[in-house]
Amino acid sequence: MKKLALASMVAAAAAVAAPAQAVTVMAEDGWTLGVSGSVNQFAVFTDNDATGNDTSEVRDGLLPSFINFDMTAPTMNGLDIAAHISFSPSTNTDSYGATAGVGGSGLEQREVYFTVDGSFGQILAGKALGLYGSHNILTDQTLFGVGYGTGGNLQTTLGGIGLGYDYASWRSQIRYTTPDMNGFKAAFAIVDPTSGATSLNTKPTGPVITGGRDQDDLRYEADLSYAGSFDGGSYMGWVSGAFQNNDDLPEDARYWTVGGTLALGGFEFMAQYSDAEDSIDPVAASLTITGGVPAVTAATPASEAEWSQYIVQAGYRFAGTTLVSANYAELEDDNASTDDTIEKWTVGVYHDVNANLKLIAEYTSVEDDNEDAFDQDIFAIGGFVFF
Repeated sequence: MKKLALASMVAAAAAVAAPAQAVTVMAEDGWTLGVSGSVNQFAVFTDNDATGNDTSEVRDGLLPSFINFDMTAPTMNGLDIAAHISFSPSTNTDSYGATAGVGGSGLEQREVYFTVDGSFGQILAGKALGLYGSHNILTDQTLFGVGYGTGGNLQTTLGGIGLGYDYASWRSQIRYTTPDMNGFKAAFAIVDPTSGATSLNTKPTGPVITGGRDQDDLRYEADLSYAGSFDGGSYMGWVSGAFQNNDDLPEDARYWTVGGTLALGGFEFMAQYSDAEDSIDPVAASLTITGGVPAVTAATPASEAEWSQYIVQAGYRFAGTTLVSANYAELEDDNASTDDTIEKWTVGVYHDVNANLKLIAEYTSVEDDNEDAFDQDIFAIGGFVFF
């Protein structure tokens, strides 16, 4: 990109006409740079029914803030080349451990990738949202809310992750997506392998998959979707899965999910189901000293894990700007040592004041059939500003 010049009049017009999209600068050689983002903040009140240790927080929700940079090249030889980099700062007091004694800078990096588009489809390479589970989280009403997973004030909440669907996570990958074939699209990715399903031991966060793993084989993900529209409505369906050979663990990772959405008039519906098998990583023995008193935490061996989840959601969008929606989700943990069922209800109002401002009010209830210590009622009110 050479002699990058600010097209001030164009950028100003874009900021006024479509401020939620981007402010764009343009170079003399046809390259463009777009800048966009969002900031959110909520007042959150959590009633921990069993313990009585209620909490009040001012914090972000499921999403952190975003600052996005999008670079696009002029079309050459039938190819459209682009790059995307985003940073995700938190509004929380102890953002990502910055002042909590666990490291971190308060700035998370979630996305950095380039794309090459042509008549063949698209190649994406870099760090982006994974294929498996991506439709699930992107169609959950709590994406722009809080859901559950409050407390600690270090990172974001969990929305519906782990209580309804697995986390797609931000994964280093090389992905191919086919062109749109009359509504059908297929995508395939080779992905950096991840660690096992650690958080079944720390319910109610569910089977969130995090961290990396050095091993012989890669992780493989695939997705098939179909979308269409009709007079007064639209629909989308998907099936996706993931596989990873877990070296030195008792169970390989096998995941699949199926789901769909329907918009009819002002009504909006979503349903999805997920099924998974994986291994819970071993935990080494450790020694801690508190007040001069040593304590040993016993090692936990690796074990097999199996779980299923589903979520159903229905709402109505008034005047195209105010969505009133409710969803019910359930996690069935079939692990032999923690066989359990956890249920979650969320009811919310999501109002678009304009393209720049969204206001949200949400109530979430979590109930664990076996362990009352995880029962919660969560009230949240807040909003987003987009630029």
